[in-house]
Amino acid sequence: MKRILSVLALAGVVVSSIAPAVLANFAVPHKWIDAGKTYVYVPVQTPAVAVTGFAAPKAAAQRVLTLNNCGWGSFTKSATSPPTLITGANWAGVTTGPAVTCVKDAAPATTYTSNNAGVVGTIVDDGTKIWIKGGTGIGSLPIGVVTSGIITTKANACGFVRVTVSDSRPMTAFQIGATNLTLAGIPTVTAPMICRKVGTTSQTYIPAP
Repeated sequence: MKRILSVLALAGVVVSSIAPAVLANFAVPHKWIDAGKTYVYVPVQTPAVAVTGFAAPKAAAQRVLTLNNCGWGSFTKSATSPPTLITGANWAGVTTGPAVTCVKDAAPATTYTSNNAGVVGTIVDDGTKIWIKGGTGIGSLPIGVVTSGIITTKANACGFVRVTVSDSRPMTAFQIGATNLTLAGIPTVTAPMICRKVGTTSQTYIPAP
């Protein structure tokens, strides 16, 4: 097993034998790849507190909406992980507005009227539900929904978070506060930093080169 040394930037311990560039990689979001799995590390956080504004879009979830007599379908959006992209409709043109209604016209008519005359592909966010115009009448509409994927994992006692990259959370692009990052763009380390309790305090260690 490789010898380990405390990280200067993360644990306050001077380490002169490790190149500054190597130390710098451990002081910023970085990744470690082991046995085909990739792990993203977010250091310099408040111990036992979730990272503020940490989110990574999840892989698109496929679903089929049931369309009403006016051709509208809807689904309830998550308050913590709202959609960031919807495929199969005009996401670029999404607007906010009231819930979409569909009311049967007065007898003897067999037609229905909606309070929204949007064209097929229209998306409306009413604050609670996402409405999508998928046709002109009863039917179904397959869509893909990508959500923001807020990460609420708390930092460990040393003040860093580790997230495992997976099919459902590819981490291809992610956000920490106002900073946008990509998995490809963050540095790669050859071995992981670890958190160890020394006496009554916890310290972050990195592998010696």
